Amino acid sequence: MRNVLKYQLPPLLWILVIFIFAYFPDFFFGTKTPPGTDKIVHAGFYFILCWLVRRAFYQQEAFPQLKRSSILGAFIFSCVYGILDEFHQDFLPGRSSNMYDLLAGAAGALLYLAIALMVSQRKNGGGAEPEG
Repeated sequence: MRNVLKYQLPPLLWILVIFIFAYFPDFFFGTKTPPGTDKIVHAGFYFILCWLVRRAFYQQEAFPQLKRSSILGAFIFSCVYGILDEFHQDFLPGRSSNMYDLLAGAAGALLYLAIALMVSQRKNGGGAEPEG
């Protein structure tokens, strides 16, 4: 149970945060923010999502293949959730899906993937993924 609370619950809560912020975009992006600020926030949200999902995948024991491919699995998961989030926004009043938001989210997840792979290679000589 401790592993569930420590590793599996955080990405679910972060997904909930992303879902809720879709309803309140002005919380981050007030009326007077520099152009492109929302893309940086999208990238940051999905960088964090990818990190949390990778930790959850790596720390679980039920699916050994998912554990072995946790970095790639987390990237794919983050991108698919980004697609679903943009689709969800089409149903919100005053919102619509945006391909550039999707690309910004994917870029954030890709940045995490690149950093995680570099750290993994440096730490393990190109072998297994890092713990934690």
